[in-house]
Amino acid sequence: MKSVYAKAFAPERVATDFRLALFHGPDESTGRELSARLAARIVPADDAMAVTYLAADVLKDDPARLADEAASVSMFGGQRLIRIDGAGDECLDAVSLLLGAAVAGNPVIILAPKLTKGSKLLAKVESDPAAHVIVCWETDARDMPRLVADIGREFGLDISRDAAAMLVAATAGDRAILRREIEKCALYVDAAPDRPGRLSATDVTRIGADTPDSDFGAFIEAIVSGRLAAADQQLRRMQDSGIAGIALLRQVIRRLFTLIELRQVVDAGQTPRAAVDAARPPVFWKEKDAVAAQLGRWRTTALRHALERLLGAERDIKRSGAAGEVLAWQALLAVSVQSARL
Repeated sequence: MKSVYAKAFAPERVATDFRLALFHGPDESTGRELSARLAARIVPADDAMAVTYLAADVLKDDPARLADEAASVSMFGGQRLIRIDGAGDECLDAVSLLLGAAVAGNPVIILAPKLTKGSKLLAKVESDPAAHVIVCWETDARDMPRLVADIGREFGLDISRDAAAMLVAATAGDRAILRREIEKCALYVDAAPDRPGRLSATDVTRIGADTPDSDFGAFIEAIVSGRLAAADQQLRRMQDSGIAGIALLRQVIRRLFTLIELRQVVDAGQTPRAAVDAARPPVFWKEKDAVAAQLGRWRTTALRHALERLLGAERDIKRSGAAGEVLAWQALLAVSVQSARL
């Protein structure tokens, strides 16, 4: 299928019955952000077991593996997703077999930021109508205000010009990081698509989104690492800052989702540190030691139990309304206690 540029590609409008989506070009961050949004349309974001990661060098030695994985049926039912990062022409044979296979029910997403114009892999994918090709060039500075506004609308945020400039400066225009910061801001002002909110420069300063070392970092670390006294102290600090309990729940939920994804890599034979160093999107460098330690502490079963507790608390808060802060505190401290006992 003919290539499209990243700024014209809307993952939410793509039919999910495609066979292959190839993201290439020098702006790897944009490729990861768009591919993550496309992946979220295919498999639930909280189901790490529904995603299979294949290494490019493995496919070079075993090119039939990709088509086999794409045609396999999950024992739990439902669609699966196959992901390959850092692909190059060494994957040509594997992709050719995939595109030529009679059956391939599980979509494949490939991130290949280093492909050249003369790549045989690129030419092969572009010639196939069952594939999407997305070219990811560096976002032009003139496009950044529109990009910030578009992402903000997804989360129910009307972002002021000054706030947008602060967010772009803090993230150096990295789309993946920018998206996470805007999501964090939406949590802070309690905005959602059905509950629009306004984000000002003052809000950005208060939440710490204009600096890499967010206030949420110490809070998440205390809860997930099982440091009970620090967890209680951090919860009180967040309460004094006026941050809603449901926003705090979602911050820890995001960390647990990350740990579940990384546990899959560790369970496949990598060390926790190697898994963290190779994580995509990348773990913020100041948090790598803490995340690696958490990854060594938590196992998948325990992570799923903790997630169930926090997601249940969020559902209860939405139903009860008035008891929100108490329910959030109870659930978060329970997870911290669980971590301390691991």
